[in-house]
Amino acid sequence: MKLLPVLPLFLLFAGCADIPELEGSEPASVRSAAYPRLVPLQETLGPSIDPISQAAVVEEDLTQRSEALAKKAQALQNAQTN
Repeated sequence: MKLLPVLPLFLLFAGCADIPELEGSEPASVRSAAYPRLVPLQETLGPSIDPISQAAVVEEDLTQRSEALAKKAQALQNAQTN
């Protein structure tokens, strides 16, 4: 709360700052350069993946991992301890 009265002063100083203009600072070769060729997104991203089949693959993988962990947990529960 002590800084609240000083805030307008900071804003005043920020408004008086001399910020250099960026227009005209680039060399002439950049200004006269050709615009880059645009590439369609489908070429860049590759073929699309069916989310339904992808979800089925992930679900199958998770089910297998879950079953394997359940077997390990059962084996640990049945293990003899000294």
